[in-house]
Amino acid sequence: MEPRQLLIERASALLATNDMGPFVRPGKELYPHQWNWDSAFVALGLAQIDPERGRAEVRSLLRGQWSDGMVPHIVFHIPAPDYSPGPELWDSAACEQAPAVPTSGLTQPPVLATAVRVLHEASPDRSFLEEVVPALERWHDWLHGERGVDSGLIAIVHPWEGADNSPRFDRALARLEVESELDFTRTDRQEIDASERPTDSDYVRYLYLVRRLQAQGYRPTLDDWPFVFVDLTFNSILAAAEVDLAWLWGELGGDGARASAGAARLSEALAQRWNEAGAVYIEDDGDPAAADETIDAMFPLYAGVPRPDQARRLFAEALWSPERFGPSPEAPWPVTSASKASSAYDPRRYWRGPVWVNIKWFFIQGLERYGLQAEADELRRLTLELVSQSGFVEYYDPRTGEPLGVSDFSWSAALTLDLLMRPSA
Repeated sequence: MEPRQLLIERASALLATNDMGPFVRPGKELYPHQWNWDSAFVALGLAQIDPERGRAEVRSLLRGQWSDGMVPHIVFHIPAPDYSPGPELWDSAACEQAPAVPTSGLTQPPVLATAVRVLHEASPDRSFLEEVVPALERWHDWLHGERGVDSGLIAIVHPWEGADNSPRFDRALARLEVESELDFTRTDRQEIDASERPTDSDYVRYLYLVRRLQAQGYRPTLDDWPFVFVDLTFNSILAAAEVDLAWLWGELGGDGARASAGAARLSEALAQRWNEAGAVYIEDDGDPAAADETIDAMFPLYAGVPRPDQARRLFAEALWSPERFGPSPEAPWPVTSASKASSAYDPRRYWRGPVWVNIKWFFIQGLERYGLQAEADELRRLTLELVSQSGFVEYYDPRTGEPLGVSDFSWSAALTLDLLMRPSA
């Protein structure tokens, strides 16, 4: 069997193994529930092998949508008493807007409209679009209305709404006045080596924010909330998703004007954050000296924000720079989640240096938007070589390719299918 077909079969088998009926779990060791952007990636990959199962994945996630439009970051369809923190932490039933199924009170990067577009392009189904597109519209509209800030971008209110352990949140978390210790056992530290996971000090801060959010029905007033972070990754994903949502409305013969305007507003605001000296974008704290710390600084590439000359500079001077995020003799696997030039770089710890298949996927899409096909093809080649060598895991050591985090990780398998099989890829 040729290597490509073997990889397709291995990825397909992993998704089947992780299929829990209502949803495909992210991974067997640590993630027994349905996570938002994980599920979108799963649907995106299933578009290439089983579109109907992909549509079921979308429907399952949207069963957790709140009445105000938010799609939560976790939906607890099936009890998992050994998982902590679970639905008891969130107590969503106490919130008027919450659905019947238990959920978290946060959201996650909105990849879902993009996944629905990929599903529809692979296997058109108008009735499915009529079912889910209005729900996507309500979610995106909620993001702008509930989380919009004066710049035209939107804010997250908890690190769990993004790449939670990324160094880009360190300064904002350090400003929190927290004096407590963990009062429960962390499931992740039972399953995964502590050197690969967030520290207890960070976890205390995560829980402090959850408990304060709970007291406000998970709808804080941004003006007086202690963690308001304008995450460039989240905004870039939303900008691209708005374009895809407008396209979906077009397929229905409807009006995608709000989505189109949202995409334009986000792109214009993101463009204002270009840092000429660093050839990247400046994150929320606005410190140019810190602009090259994490992948967040490059994410507007995915949304098509840079001018063509800026995109070429971003690739050459940041994304592919051996001193920053690109391949180097000591760390040949790109793209590191934190810059190798950063003091926070840790090649084994969650979001602080390891490489991720989903991040590679985003940047491949971004490079292709600019016609940088040779660059995109090389990143695709290295991605497929890595998963062939080390399997479909959560993240990888950029120095050796060693598998880290959860094994048999669904989004790594699903996005491999997309990279191998989608005609546009």
